[in-house]
Amino acid sequence: MLTIREVRALYGKQAVISRKGPFVLVHLDNPSQALIRRRRREFDPEVHFCADCPLCQILKLGGIVVFDDSVFDDGEG
Repeated sequence: MLTIREVRALYGKQAVISRKGPFVLVHLDNPSQALIRRRRREFDPEVHFCADCPLCQILKLGGIVVFDDSVFDDGEG
């Protein structure tokens, strides 16, 4: 498993990091503590990764999952 230092080297010092089992959850969108808790609670590798994708089946064993809802924020509305 990657260390916090290694994850910060990859995603920057501003990234918020949490863990769930063998997964490191990286939050790049400056989420609230409530949103971090919800993401952690609701993250389920069986649902998150496609059942019929060979790559997803490998990723489902553990690793880094990145959350960044800011990519959907187009500044409108």
